[in-house]
Amino acid sequence: MAESLAAEQKQQDVWRILLCEIVHHFAGYFQRIDPDTRKAEERQIFDQLSETLHKLSQLPQGVGRVLIRYRGRSQNSDIPERLDYEILFGNMVVDLDMVPLMIKRHGHLLSHLMAQLLDAFGIFSECGINNLHLHLPTKSPESLNRLQRSLHILCRLYRAHENQRDIVLGPGKENVVPMVLDEKGAVSSNLTLVAGVNRLNAKTMRNLVSKVNAWIQKKEASEEGCQFTSVYNAIFGLPKISAQISPPPIEINNVDWLMREKSEKEFTREKAKVARIIASLENSPEKVAKVIKSVYGDDYQKINSRLLEERLGLSSHLLEAIDNKPKSEDARQEVLTNLQKRLDTVRDDVFDNLYFTRSEDDKVGSRGVIMGAVHRQLYKMVSFFKGRSVTRRKMTSMVKGNIQFEERDYEILSRDFGIEMEEARRLVDDLNSCFNEKGRFLKSAFAAAIPRFTLYEKKIFEFLWRHMKDVIAPEDRNAFLNSLQELTAQMNQPKRAFKILLEDFLKDPEDIQFSDAKALMLANLILHEYDKSLADIEITPEDILFNRKGLDQEVARYAAWRMDRDQEAYFDKVRSIHQALCEALEFGLTRRHRLSAKDLLRLEREVYIFLAMIETIVGRSVLRSAINEYGSPESDIYFLKESDRYMSHLLQNLRIAIRGLANIGSIESIPALEAVKTREEVFQRLKKDKAHRDQSRLISEWVDEAVKIIKFRS
Repeated sequence: MAESLAAEQKQQDVWRILLCEIVHHFAGYFQRIDPDTRKAEERQIFDQLSETLHKLSQLPQGVGRVLIRYRGRSQNSDIPERLDYEILFGNMVVDLDMVPLMIKRHGHLLSHLMAQLLDAFGIFSECGINNLHLHLPTKSPESLNRLQRSLHILCRLYRAHENQRDIVLGPGKENVVPMVLDEKGAVSSNLTLVAGVNRLNAKTMRNLVSKVNAWIQKKEASEEGCQFTSVYNAIFGLPKISAQISPPPIEINNVDWLMREKSEKEFTREKAKVARIIASLENSPEKVAKVIKSVYGDDYQKINSRLLEERLGLSSHLLEAIDNKPKSEDARQEVLTNLQKRLDTVRDDVFDNLYFTRSEDDKVGSRGVIMGAVHRQLYKMVSFFKGRSVTRRKMTSMVKGNIQFEERDYEILSRDFGIEMEEARRLVDDLNSCFNEKGRFLKSAFAAAIPRFTLYEKKIFEFLWRHMKDVIAPEDRNAFLNSLQELTAQMNQPKRAFKILLEDFLKDPEDIQFSDAKALMLANLILHEYDKSLADIEITPEDILFNRKGLDQEVARYAAWRMDRDQEAYFDKVRSIHQALCEALEFGLTRRHRLSAKDLLRLEREVYIFLAMIETIVGRSVLRSAINEYGSPESDIYFLKESDRYMSHLLQNLRIAIRGLANIGSIESIPALEAVKTREEVFQRLKKDKAHRDQSRLISEWVDEAVKIIKFRS
């Protein structure tokens, strides 16, 4: 199965390699290719690029656009921050942390890839490009000509002298492209591309920029506000203008692509205002990207103290600049709200290592990361999160003995949970009552407290899952996880728990936790419009696979996006689980976590059901791999020391995999399923008892049912 999953990952690498090739070609245009003096070479490179883009457009999950943008947060300390970019295509992500894994899978065939990408990203950095957005062209000559013309403009733009006013692409006035200034008076790559693609002259572009900028200023001064971050974005956001002007296929340093969150189609006027303020403050594209990341970054749960210190410093300078602008309360609130939301996801130990002062105080030295003076409102915010870390440690320590809570602890809990001080005291008492003097978990006391816990459902599940489950005594783990299941059943919005469960499951793909099976079981029930009557079950009912109508579409869309984005982590997690299962079948328990084969068979079952709920590359790949191994009675998994004892469980997992593939498989899956059917007699010989033979005889029935469903759906 591990080999099969590796083969699936290699298939996904084919698309990732295409993305890397595109970046390499673009970098070549910016620095090495000269369309004037080396026309034959340029034509050859463009043909290669257009062919690569055509191949990429064949990916079923593609969205017709590629985004290359500055990230500045590599896990590899040897990679300079300025070279750390990421490439996004739909939900697929390629970055410098993934490239070594690709090289490991393919060996010397990709040995050049890291150096090639670092070189390309170095060119992006030297050219001051923090993001490049590309609309994939069609195969039509017109579409390809627009792309090539845009590349020729960018070639000359990045090599132009400061006093150059026009870009000459060839003979004739229509081949003279004016360098267009934006609303700040700086040369704009995007507006110049607009002029070049639409063959507009300098006067027309000046009038257009002036007119749209005046409209933005008027809107910004009014109560209505403006939702566009720049003149360029307004041109293509206003129907009357965009109907007359075609957008260029390439955009450079459009701040929208640094700020846009998943499914966000247009910005609020407050967010657009913050973007305009950032653009007015910073000239360096790298600095612009960093400031935006400090407010709108989606990776705060992964950052360390050093990076947090840098981001808080950038946010602080932004807030100070906003303070000096009239009528800027809405922008200040936008920044603070987003910072609050992101700091809430930072690990407690990151705050523990952070030391700082208010902007009016002097710097002080201390252990850990030293942070300079910060904006007064940021100081209050970070102080709260540092204090929350201390209070959380006290709450988890209640399991082991008497802990003295102070007034400050109750104030922090009150703010964190959005409750009154008296309720905060009651919450501590309720949690404390769930453990006896020896630290043993009392399920009945927890059940009695559930009606009060559900009042704080926005925060309580996250705290209990992330902070309490790991301090529970091993002998109480089942009881505690079952109690959390009962709590989830009583929550009005269990979807809040879904994101927490998936994040925890993928936190360390090479690590298997006892709670993983319960995490996926709860996720399965939530995904399937949580049925509160299922609160006491130990495993997800198999019938869920046959009731697709009950799928919660909002949660399913999030799950699909998350699985596509984190493909590598899912593949690694599934591989880790299966390897742990084989270890437990051979030795009775896993050596590291002492998990039994029964626990791991149950976990793998939950994985297959979860992946069978939504059509994703990960789901199809894992279920095909499972059928390759479980569907072959010659596989090693049936001949390990404990395999005979768990034979019925192994065949149950085969059945789940077959039925799961029936849910999300395509016509191409049918041969693999039919191959399982041909081995039914060999399966019957694996164990000499009637129950096993009866179970084995159902294999043909499982396969026939799956094939019928796939054909009907196709």
